[in-house]
Parts: sequence; C-alpha cells; structure tokens
Amino acid sequence: MRRYIILFLITGIVWGQTEFDKLVLKDGTIYLGEYSKTEKEIVYFKPQDAFAFQPVPVNLIKRLKLKDGHYIIGISSENEKKGRWKGCFYVIVILGLYIVLAEIPIISFGGSGGGEFPTP
Repeated sequence: MRRYIILFLITGIVWGQTEFDKLVLKDGTIYLGEYSKTEKEIVYFKPQDAFAFQPVPVNLIKRLKLKDGHYIIGISSENEKKGRWKGCFYVIVILGLYIVLAEIPIISFGGSGGGEFPTP
C-alpha cells in the first residue's frame, strides 16, 4: 500500500509541471508551445505541433505565461492564485492520508502515563 501512495505523490508532482509556455487568447483559445520574442505589437509563438513561430498581435492575447511561471502579457487571475494553494492543499491531504494509512506515529508517549521520563 505504501508503494502506491508514494507513486501517487510522485505522479501528482510530475503532472503539476508543464514544460511549455501558455498563450491564452481573448476568445478563450489556449495554446501550449514556445515563446520566442515580442517586436512592437507582435508576439512570436510556436504552438506545440507547429513547425515555425507564428506572429500573434498583442491585442488578441489575454495572457502569455512562460514555463517558469512569469507572465509576459497579463497577470495571473485570482483563480490561478487560488489554484496554487489548491495544489498545496492536495499535497497536504495526500501526506495526511499517507500518515494515517501507514500508521506512522506522529507523537509517541510512553505507556507509563505518569508524566515522568523513564530512568535508565
């Protein structure tokens, strides 16, 4: 059982990472790919399955987020900020379940109940 929980933890961490830049247009279309540069009012972006960089006018772009988390255009919305905390919450819940299911004692008290430390 422990192996599966560790596998789930590792899988969740891997899924949380993406290796692509994210371009979100104002019409809601989302592209994953590679950002190249911005010249005047044109952004050059290469979608995942494209062969070359495509020019995209800045006025059509809602957000452009790099894979390292920085924003070139737009700022993170409140939902995305909450999403970060949501991910942390899931990790804490999974770790809590792991502790409970694996029966790992968090605090262990001696059975004496007297409140004194045993003498050697």
